[in-house]
Amino acid sequence: MNTKTIGIVVGIIVLALAAAILLLQGPATAPPATTPTTTQPKTTTNTPTQTQQTTTTTAAACSWKLVGMYIASEDKVILGAPQPVQPPPGVKTPVIVNTTATQASQVVDIGVLQPLSGRLGSLGELARAAAELAAEDVNRYLTSINAPFRVRILADDTQADPAVALDKLKSLHAKGVRYFVVRTSGEVRQMKPYADENKLILISVSSTAPGLVTSTDYVFRLPPDDTKQAKALAAVLKSQGVKAVVIIHRNDDWGRGLANQLRSLLEGQMEVAVAAAYDPQKGEFSAEVSTLADKVSAAVSKYGADKVAVVAPGFAELQSIFLTAANYPVLSQVKWYGTDGSTGLKELTDPKVCQFATKVGGFVSTKFAPARSPYYQRVREYLLSKFGREPDAYAYNAYDAVWLIAYTILENGGDADTAKFFAKLPEVAAKYFGASGLTRLNQNHDRDTADYELWALVGS
Repeated sequence: MNTKTIGIVVGIIVLALAAAILLLQGPATAPPATTPTTTQPKTTTNTPTQTQQTTTTTAAACSWKLVGMYIASEDKVILGAPQPVQPPPGVKTPVIVNTTATQASQVVDIGVLQPLSGRLGSLGELARAAAELAAEDVNRYLTSINAPFRVRILADDTQADPAVALDKLKSLHAKGVRYFVVRTSGEVRQMKPYADENKLILISVSSTAPGLVTSTDYVFRLPPDDTKQAKALAAVLKSQGVKAVVIIHRNDDWGRGLANQLRSLLEGQMEVAVAAAYDPQKGEFSAEVSTLADKVSAAVSKYGADKVAVVAPGFAELQSIFLTAANYPVLSQVKWYGTDGSTGLKELTDPKVCQFATKVGGFVSTKFAPARSPYYQRVREYLLSKFGREPDAYAYNAYDAVWLIAYTILENGGDADTAKFFAKLPEVAAKYFGASGLTRLNQNHDRDTADYELWALVGS
């Protein structure tokens, strides 16, 4: 792969949209450092909803495009997509067999608790579908080996609300469910005490908040924690020559953890300020965006717009934040960067949101990188055919979670006792290579290591 920096990546995106523009030379509308644009909005009465109603735009919808990689072992950013890989020798993989699944005397229910509506609904539905595909594949395999059990998916909507997630966990547990595929760090924190007390297995496809899980918890996380994502994002910012970063983030375990990790990595190398830690349940963010504009304006005065960046760890509420930010000229003159919480969200492909995103460099965002194996391709093609859009990386974790449950129970002789499962899963995960790659876990039940993909919003 080419070893050019992410600045070249962004330049290539813009060249694809308008061959006459070179983004690497800096935002074309950036004012001189000594004359920053006022941080007052164009109209003082606009709210996100009003902006949507009154703004005339011919912008087309965006799509998410893979534009680069962060290679953890080399601590560097490179251009282009990852190369296809094959599983290494000696690992256990999914086994795809062409047979009809039959019933068995024992059924292992798996509660797939994902946000199927609300701010992460467009990602939760991908995880549910991937888990359902895995159950089909697993049951055909179990039939082919005459295993004594089959798996069954019981999906429910958490709305990405920790309290709702706990209620759904308790409800399914009352029906005898002991294995769960779950999602966010906030939900994991809420569910963890109940899961530990009742020896319920939680396998998270996307929880990354550092320090949330210990070796004694009945929680296993298939992504790496955000100490690793923060390194990837820091490398991207440094490769762009950024001198000042202004952060606006969700005020929850995940958002605070990622912001704190990024600050600790960058302090001493560039100026870092947190503009706002917002309540993710709010519907509008005018006060937070106004504060962000003030801090960005001060940084632009000091360093120039081409040396200032906004980092925005968030979920689908970023749609509202972007539409509000579009009313502040200074916020369109600096580049914005995102993280795994928003990468792949269809809410950010809306034409009006896309118009802002392309002005700020495509909102280049980091996301855990699944290995591009034949198992990855199987899940990707299935989800593309079902939803018509590129799956997010964490959908592949959902597929692997179901296989890990099945393989671990098989390793225990068909015994679905969760205490035995708890002891055996790390051993099974260490030698399993699935749709997301090798799932080896560290001492805290988090994925041991990973590279990161860089995704950007590109106008269609």
